[in-house]
Amino acid sequence: MERHPQPQVLARIPAALAGKLMDAEQAAAMFRDGMTVGLSGFTRAGDAKALPRALAARAVHEQLRLTVISGASLGHGSDGLMAQAGLLARRLPFQVDSILRKKINAGEVMFIDQHLSETVEQLRAHCPAAIDIAVIEAAAITDEGIVPTMSVGNSASFVEQAQHVIIELNTSVPLDVYGLHDIYLPAARPLRQPIALTSADQRIGSRAIAIDPARIAAIVVTDTPDSPSSVLPADADTDAIAAHVIRFLQDEVAAGRMDAKLAPLQAGIGTIANAVLHGLIDSPFRDLTMYSEVLQDSAIELLDSGQLAFASASSITLSAPMYAHFLRDIEHYRSRIVLRPQEIGTGAATRHHCPQHGTGV
Repeated sequence: MERHPQPQVLARIPAALAGKLMDAEQAAAMFRDGMTVGLSGFTRAGDAKALPRALAARAVHEQLRLTVISGASLGHGSDGLMAQAGLLARRLPFQVDSILRKKINAGEVMFIDQHLSETVEQLRAHCPAAIDIAVIEAAAITDEGIVPTMSVGNSASFVEQAQHVIIELNTSVPLDVYGLHDIYLPAARPLRQPIALTSADQRIGSRAIAIDPARIAAIVVTDTPDSPSSVLPADADTDAIAAHVIRFLQDEVAAGRMDAKLAPLQAGIGTIANAVLHGLIDSPFRDLTMYSEVLQDSAIELLDSGQLAFASASSITLSAPMYAHFLRDIEHYRSRIVLRPQEIGTGAATRHHCPQHGTGV
């Protein structure tokens, strides 16, 4: 336990949980060889930051091999650190780290490359195995449950399924993030009903991840922002691509197949998608909506410009300047953005669950 927790830490958790505060090394001692671990994080956003390092440090000196499941890629070099230390026996569903990639190609780490909306459905069937411990980054723990940070990803399902939950309480994320999330999990089959989500701006769940406090095994305090995105600014080539996309959409409007609000946008991640989406700022379209998996700088710029009215995603991954801008004005964005579990918030969810077919960028 932390001997003298800071007031800003105590303000973020119920008093009854103060006794579960401890450092990352103490929490890492709870893991055993062969466990299946769920880590929060989706494209560098809202990822567990302290436990991957502490577990990697353990694995250097003792036999500790884990199956690690996340939402998507992790930040701060966590995948590479875990791979280099020999911690990873199996990794899924997505990674972008060069060290881990080499280990996978060499057959030293088993890797399952899945569509990001499918992982938790397979976990419900205990494939590859039930979650032993979930490590979830949070801005706070309230009576409603765990308040995530800059992503939801698979965190809610990890919490639902895990035997034990460790919270990484990140004090660098303001408490004003509360209300940004919409936590909804489909029921298990065969009792599942249609998902009552018909527009991007609907909120059909709760603002926090429900949990019995008795299942929280530890709380580790961090103060580390997410790894910034590395997308490049628009250039002549991406501007030309954006112009083609805008011209195509204008033709669709002129033909009467869409109106000036278009259909909900779905944008991929990376430099080109970010730059092409940025090109919509100079387009004639207004009151746009997004139903996508990741919000990059361009989505925030579109919100600021007034072109974009609302955006639904599973994570927010921004450059360092845009991240600071977003946090400074988070109360403004909280009514214009919602973060959902990736099971219903990724591209496949747009096709399979949202009756308004989206426009892909």
